[in-house]
Amino acid sequence: MKYIIGNKQEFLNFFNSISEKDKVGILTHTDLDGISSAIFLEEILNSKNIEVKFIDFLNYKKGMFDSIFSELREKKITKLFLTDLSADGTDLDNFERLRMEFDVFLIDHHPVNPLLKDKRNIIKTPSSDCTALTIYRMGSDIKNLRKFSWLVCAAIVAEVSYNNEGNLKFIQEFYPGITLGNIRDSVPGEIAKKVSSSIIYYRGDLKKVYDIVKMEKLEELNKAHEIIEVEIEKEMDKFKKEAEFFPEKKLYFYYSSPEFNIASVISSILSFKNPDKTIIFASDTEGGFVKLSARNQSGEVDLNTLLKKSVEGLENAVAGGHRKAAGGSLMKKDLEAFKENILRNINFN
Repeated sequence: MKYIIGNKQEFLNFFNSISEKDKVGILTHTDLDGISSAIFLEEILNSKNIEVKFIDFLNYKKGMFDSIFSELREKKITKLFLTDLSADGTDLDNFERLRMEFDVFLIDHHPVNPLLKDKRNIIKTPSSDCTALTIYRMGSDIKNLRKFSWLVCAAIVAEVSYNNEGNLKFIQEFYPGITLGNIRDSVPGEIAKKVSSSIIYYRGDLKKVYDIVKMEKLEELNKAHEIIEVEIEKEMDKFKKEAEFFPEKKLYFYYSSPEFNIASVISSILSFKNPDKTIIFASDTEGGFVKLSARNQSGEVDLNTLLKKSVEGLENAVAGGHRKAAGGSLMKKDLEAFKENILRNINFN
């Protein structure tokens, strides 16, 4: 496994520093990689009789840690794990505040913020190595997680981490018949779709999804998955009619207000169908904000850089992610300015 920052020994050192007096918390991302990461981490901790006192799920946004401080203090958390959260890239100031008040360890696969100075207790891996896989491998000396092989493989599919040859071979150890051609419709591919749909459906109660997945009762997610699949089909039809296409930029720009938060799913599906095109889906969210979801499977456009550059100067806007998949949020009043910035800034390389 390749590390950009940190290493396995740093993780083990932090893990071994946890005492009986400590109260442990986990903050993780609101997607399959985030949920899987937290499940694996909790399993590892429980194997040494370390109880997790607090788990919460965060979306990337400016000030994403603002509401967390009081809860962490109330629970008297002393050791805090952050998993699959681009804390340094999305909310660096509050991330540093968090580190000053609590003993924090971050495990993440998003690009490193060049402004990050203190790299202690941080593990960063390449974008192609999803966080769930990193924790699964790092924890192998502490806890045998093979019973969750199906889940780590599903996370690899959801994060498109299988484009890394080593990660594809890892999946093939458990599912020998999988190839790049059939992986998204394979067993872990279908699991990834089901859990991801349920995360969307139960967006206000992600602990419910977390517990169902951890207990391996995936049949309880069938109804939610079916409802979201119907909504996805409706939105796909709407996209065909209403999306703006800029042929010289190879860009689709689409704004909508779906009932469910399906922008990321739609943009991913469309990007696999149109791998040489950039898909940007803007959808309404709470508080007068718009969520951004961008995809380009060819890698010709660095979406992390493009979105960050295109939200510069916009009030309360934030963006980031990976080269082929990125996201963000901005105030709805600035949506047209953002689109103009995208059209001006998009580059192919």
